[in-house]
Parts: sequence; C-alpha cells; structure tokens
Amino acid sequence: MAGRLIEVFLPTGRLELARSSVSGLKITSMWTERLSETHSQLHILTDSASSETVTRTLSSTLADTIDDIRIVCLPVEASIPEDEGSSGMISYDELKQDVVEMTSPSPSTWILTFLSAVVAASGLYRNSATILIGAMVIAPLLGPSVGLSLSLIHGDRKLLLLSFREMLVRSAIAVAFSAILGMLLTVDPTLSEITSRIQAGPSDIVLALASGAAGAIALCTGGSSTLIGVMVAVALMPPLVTAGLLWGGGYSGWQGGLSLFSLNLACIILSGAIVFAVRKISRLKGK
Repeated sequence: MAGRLIEVFLPTGRLELARSSVSGLKITSMWTERLSETHSQLHILTDSASSETVTRTLSSTLADTIDDIRIVCLPVEASIPEDEGSSGMISYDELKQDVVEMTSPSPSTWILTFLSAVVAASGLYRNSATILIGAMVIAPLLGPSVGLSLSLIHGDRKLLLLSFREMLVRSAIAVAFSAILGMLLTVDPTLSEITSRIQAGPSDIVLALASGAAGAIALCTGGSSTLIGVMVAVALMPPLVTAGLLWGGGYSGWQGGLSLFSLNLACIILSGAIVFAVRKISRLKGK
C-alpha cells in the first residue's frame, strides 16, 4: 500500500485529545510512544487520500498549542497487511510543497534553463530533432507551469505570483541567450525545425493539453514527474529559443515563436487546472 505515516510530536497531556479527534477518520493504524516525561509521539498510518483530512483535523484540534507540536507526514511505499481502496492521491499540502520546490528561484534552475537553451539552439541550428529532445530533458519548466494551474484552482495568490515570476524569469533567460546566439550565428530560417515552431497547429494544441494534464496527474499521485517535465518542455522551450534566434538574427517570424509559446502555455495551464479542479471536487465529496 502506498500511503502516508503521520508523526505527531506533542505534549503528553494533549495525546488523548489528538487520538479522539481522528478516531472517526479513515485510518489504517494508530499507536503512541512516550518520548519523555512531558512529550509523546502519535503515529498514524493512513492512505494518501486521507492524509490531508487527518493533518488538518489535528492542526485544528491542537490549534491552541500549535507552537508546542510538530506534525510530520512521511511517504510509505508499502505496509503489511495491505490496505485496499487507496486512491494513491497525495494531500494538497504535499502537492503544494512539491510544486513550490520545483518553482522556487535558485541559481541551479536558472543554470539548467540556460544550458537547455544552449542545447535547444544547437538543435535548431543543426536542424536536429535528436539534439532538441536532449535539451528538453534538462529544461526546468514543469514547476512554474503546474504552479500556475494549481494556484488558480485553489486561489493561492502567493503561489500564483511565485509561479508567474519564475516562468517569466526562466523564459527571459532562454529568449535572451537565444537572441545573442542569433546575432552571432547565421541562422537559416527555412529549416524545418524552425518553421515548425513559428506557427500553431492542432497537433501543438493536443500536445500542450496532454502535457499539462499528465503533469498534474503525475504530481497528484506523487509519481515521478521527470518524463512529464520533458513533455512540457517540448511544448515550451523550442518556441522560445526559436523566437530568440530569429529575433537576434533580424528575421521575421519571431513573433510566431512567442505566440506558439503563449498558446502552449495557456493550454498546459488549462488542462492542468481541469485536473486539479476535478481532484478538488472529488476530495470535497469524499469528506
């Protein structure tokens, strides 16, 4: 069973209150441990879908002593005996934490964006789809994309601003460096890998919608988002780099690259938001 182990460190005098507050919830197992004369530890094993309800109930019940408690949620890959009926969906708090970690500004993500733009520009310059795929592997664009979707559905203004700012910064890095390369290199604007990135078609919309939905589902289930991040980057990074190369080289058509990027990003945000909205509705009905 893939689930969650919730560890609650609290004063011993609040132990019974905490136990009784969650006794009616969907819990696989619960046990306690005495840590000292004044503090104890409450262990709660539950499924991924119920972990959010459990943690919020505990926080609400122990609100008056919140400064003296600590709630830690740990992933559980397996538990014996197995608990049937787990949906595999992680809590909103865990989901938001994962998104924030991928979206938070850091020199490493900016460097990865720069390196991805380098490789993508090389792939466009050589008209090589293989090199372009390599660039997508390291492009860190999944976090800001799904962050925008998640923040819109849950009305999280702080996450919205963080995601928007990081998407803007990472996009600007890719365009700026590509424009510099466009000034230094002689780019052939008729290459197939370039012309396919300056005009939108039905296949681009389908790819972007699928990428956004897949990214949201991967994060909701706590699965690996590495391959999904490649799909999102395929829809976003090549149009950005194409726009930069053409703009720097003084060629027309760079506006088409930015338009395709904007369209793909909108589709990714839309499909991701739909997944998060369905998830939110289903979780509310399940309470």
